[in-house]
Amino acid sequence: MNYKYIKHFLPYFLKYKALLILTLFSMLISSISSSLLPFYAKKIIDQFIATKEIKSVLLASLIMLLLAALTYALKLIQIYYGNLAGQRIMKDIRLNFFKKLTRFEIETFNREPSGKIITRITNDIENMNELLNSGIISLLSDLLLVFFAVFFLLYINPKLGLISISPLPLAIFLSFIFGNKMEKAYEKVRDALTKINIHMQESLTGLSVVQIFQNEKRNFQKFDSHAKDFRFSFHRSIMLNVLLRQSVNVMSYFSTFLLYLFGGILAISGKSTIGTIVAFGYYLSYLYGPLGDLSDKFSILQNAISSMKKIDEFLTENREEENIEKGKAIESKGNISLNNVCFSYEKNNNVLENINLKTEKGQKIAIVGYTGAGKSTLANLILAFYKPTSGEIYFEGENLLSLSKQQLRKNMAIVLQNIFIFKGTVRDNITLGKEFSDEEVIAAAKKIGVHDFIMRLPQGYDTELLTEGKNISLGERQLISFARALVFNPRILILDEATASIDSQTEALIEKGIKELLKGRTSIVIAHRLSTIRNANTIVVLNKGRIVETGTHEELMQTKGLYYEFYTTQFSEL
Repeated sequence: MNYKYIKHFLPYFLKYKALLILTLFSMLISSISSSLLPFYAKKIIDQFIATKEIKSVLLASLIMLLLAALTYALKLIQIYYGNLAGQRIMKDIRLNFFKKLTRFEIETFNREPSGKIITRITNDIENMNELLNSGIISLLSDLLLVFFAVFFLLYINPKLGLISISPLPLAIFLSFIFGNKMEKAYEKVRDALTKINIHMQESLTGLSVVQIFQNEKRNFQKFDSHAKDFRFSFHRSIMLNVLLRQSVNVMSYFSTFLLYLFGGILAISGKSTIGTIVAFGYYLSYLYGPLGDLSDKFSILQNAISSMKKIDEFLTENREEENIEKGKAIESKGNISLNNVCFSYEKNNNVLENINLKTEKGQKIAIVGYTGAGKSTLANLILAFYKPTSGEIYFEGENLLSLSKQQLRKNMAIVLQNIFIFKGTVRDNITLGKEFSDEEVIAAAKKIGVHDFIMRLPQGYDTELLTEGKNISLGERQLISFARALVFNPRILILDEATASIDSQTEALIEKGIKELLKGRTSIVIAHRLSTIRNANTIVVLNKGRIVETGTHEELMQTKGLYYEFYTTQFSEL
């Protein structure tokens, strides 16, 4: 069992040690009071009923009633505070997980399927909650009950006690044997469930592609394969669970047989009593009941430790960005310099090579090139999503690696071709929850040319948009993204093929808005439509990761190189 993963999460538990101590204390007292009930039952039968002492029977019965009430009250306290601690611990783990998730390097999300990440933050963390309340606390309660049961069995009649619990070591041995097998079985169950979640997420996201290319049958077959793996793994874990429980039950029946056989013989010979046999019956149920439930506890424990392992591996295998908050804070004016920058996603396979580029405040730099030339990679380097493999990037003369990314990105904004719209109001999608006045939001929308469209919506700026903006058109989403960039008033703006998915009519509508967006800012425009970059201060032509041409539109048209080829080809197709 991988107990080292429990150690990694121990600080979360220690934060609420007062609640956990109260839970454990109430558990201890309730176990003692519960264990005293059979002892008083023996006392009533052997001492008071046999001697016909009615008052003593009544008094002892009242004591048993009080002990039962105390046990009930303490169990409620145990459950309430145990669950309270558990929910607070899980909240902290979820918040910390999500905080780390948002600080991971961007390549993590290119490598890890989103379905896998969602499984970690939902199912796996919930399994850890089960570990605390239905696993550890319940297991400790059972162990206390077992301890007190053995104590009273040996205290009341050591000889009969030893005979009655003689099958116990075999029951414990079988529990460990099946427990180890269940650990491996539940690991496979978790893996199979993760594969199902990943496939489900991908299928739903790409459902239109699946339907258009009539790939439903193959997609279903793949899901069916994952479902069969899950069914087989889960069935095996259930069978191991049943075998463990039934093995314990067999040992319990054997103990009961020994109790009645030897207890009866001892009672007939005067070396034991009827009250002892009755009390022993209760104590054996205290003993084997928890061992029978151990299969369920072990299932919860193994499931939770498996989830702990997966969460821990995910958090340790993926790196957080460096200098998110630490590092030098500068107010960028838009002066950027790239010196001999190279970058590769994989070793010895450069996507960019020896990039030298310089921008000054207020300049518009356009980047063009074939698909796969490295245009978006260059933008991601400037945004500090990736570190150069070699070479340096400078902002205002300061090396990018020494700067606080959080402060640096306050001066930057990006508008992508595939813009993301969050579930929420139009206002929330423009401000992203930041404190902007209504006047600022409306002013930005008017400059972009999206205000009239927003006002035609049912609730204007308070209209709820669906996830990914599915209840508005692609062009309208893009207009909202432009308004978002403008309201944040960045010093540096990157447009990554921002108008590539917009029709010519919509592009004409927002042309004025784009001019407003670029006014007074350093802008880097990755262009698909070359008509949008004719007035750029510098046009950079990338080919196979290298800068092959730079200049103004007029200069590059005169040289009749690659840019000329792009331009004439594009306009000959119009």
